[in-house]
Amino acid sequence: MKADPKQIHAIITGDFIGFSDLTAHVRQEMYFILKKCGSSLSRAFPGIMPYEVDVFRGDGWQILLTNPVFSLRSALYFRAYIKARSPDKHIDSRLAIGVGPIDYVPDNRVSAGDGAAFRLSGKMLEQMTSPKSGSMRFSMAGLDEALLFDGIVRMTGAFADHWTDKQSLSMTGSLQGWDRKQIGGLWKEAISPQAVGKHLERANWYAVEHGVRAFEEAMAKLL
Repeated sequence: MKADPKQIHAIITGDFIGFSDLTAHVRQEMYFILKKCGSSLSRAFPGIMPYEVDVFRGDGWQILLTNPVFSLRSALYFRAYIKARSPDKHIDSRLAIGVGPIDYVPDNRVSAGDGAAFRLSGKMLEQMTSPKSGSMRFSMAGLDEALLFDGIVRMTGAFADHWTDKQSLSMTGSLQGWDRKQIGGLWKEAISPQAVGKHLERANWYAVEHGVRAFEEAMAKLL
């Protein structure tokens, strides 16, 4: 399935924090981790990501989602996956969600696309120049509720700022709706549901879950 320009889409644009300070080996490895993350998200939520994640300038990446309702969940999934799977445990990504129409996506390359959603996402990321700007933001033109959506995205992103690799691994399962036994199987040596529960509590999963559900219910009503 390809993107339909007549429909509203979500574009998530992200980049790595402190990428230039990483070794060449780690920088190269992040490309493959991003690709695996995109494939994993496509399997978890079939149909919402018609093109693979596009990596550009080394540290930049972008995805297109056909259903903006899942944009916050997808954004958090990307951050959790990166923090859980990266060879350097300090690697993190900041990102911006833009929701709106698109004009085109040439040659199946998301970063070569254009339209309001692309511009909103890219412009918002450019404005995130300091920690005061937050690590996750939202933008949607012509919508009074956009400020509220931005607040939810920014606050859930603040929780993600402090996730450890183990907490992040647990979050990748919870964001897919898995139970704790399934999540425990993500470890090389499976851990108990009780151990998973502790990781989720320390990651503030219940607050994050509440924010994600509020975002998705409100976005679904608008769209």
